[in-house]
Amino acid sequence: MPRYFFHLFNDETTIDHEGQELPNDAAAFLEATKCARAMAAESVAKGHLILDHRIEVTSSEGRKVGTVYFRDAVKVEG
Repeated sequence: MPRYFFHLFNDETTIDHEGQELPNDAAAFLEATKCARAMAAESVAKGHLILDHRIEVTSSEGRKVGTVYFRDAVKVEG
């Protein structure tokens, strides 16, 4: 099963050196979206949210699978 890495770019840059095995690119992108939503919820609970924060997903070969911006992971209304 392929390994994917989830690099976080928020107030600090956190490079994922461990990664996670997932069946394919779509599953990795979905996992990144779930993580972005959870992190956005944590930020809101603390009283702030920066929509430009992001998670970049790469494959074990270093191929960029995609980027999930917090603004794209949640629906903001009102």
